[in-house]
Amino acid sequence: MRRLLPTARSILIHSGQSAALIGAGLLAMAAAPLAPAATSTPRQEARPAAPQVTAVARPAGPVTRQIVFLAPLPGQAVNSPFGLRKLAIDAHARQHKGVDIAAPQGSTVHVTAEGVVVRIGFDPAGYGNFIEVRHPNGMSSIYGHLSRVDVASGMALTAGQRIGLVGSTGRSTGPHLHFEIRRNDAAVNPVKVVGRRFDIVVKAV
Repeated sequence: MRRLLPTARSILIHSGQSAALIGAGLLAMAAAPLAPAATSTPRQEARPAAPQVTAVARPAGPVTRQIVFLAPLPGQAVNSPFGLRKLAIDAHARQHKGVDIAAPQGSTVHVTAEGVVVRIGFDPAGYGNFIEVRHPNGMSSIYGHLSRVDVASGMALTAGQRIGLVGSTGRSTGPHLHFEIRRNDAAVNPVKVVGRRFDIVVKAV
């Protein structure tokens, strides 16, 4: 067997060492963890600027309070309604501008809402002894056929205050209260007003 020359032997040794180093490097690369993939930064889209908001102060509304219309004869029922009717003492049917509330002679009559007495009087062919009261919401109320009047013109009244007594004066067939509500001098059905609340202006702005 021939011996290799020293030069060839040296080359083979160095080649073997190089191959071993390369193999070790490859093994180390295979064993190394994979680097995380680079994440891309989301692109910021330009948004339109919000328009500037300017506050506008609105004037405050008027200061108001409420009034309520009460029954002038609490606990007593209407026995003759508002509207067209015919009585035994009438030759023809005529418009009844209020309601009649039957009650015993001398029963207390209460003002339906706060207000001021604008007139009192005696109408022999109609209301008999009567009272008219103007209320803060612009309406007025009339109380007829009274046996007695307990207020005077110009007097300020609170809701429910006694103003007179039930009677049968004027054009009447028996003791009762004729009760009217008017708006702008036009009669309205009192049944649709009693029990309702109305706003009135205390201070205008």
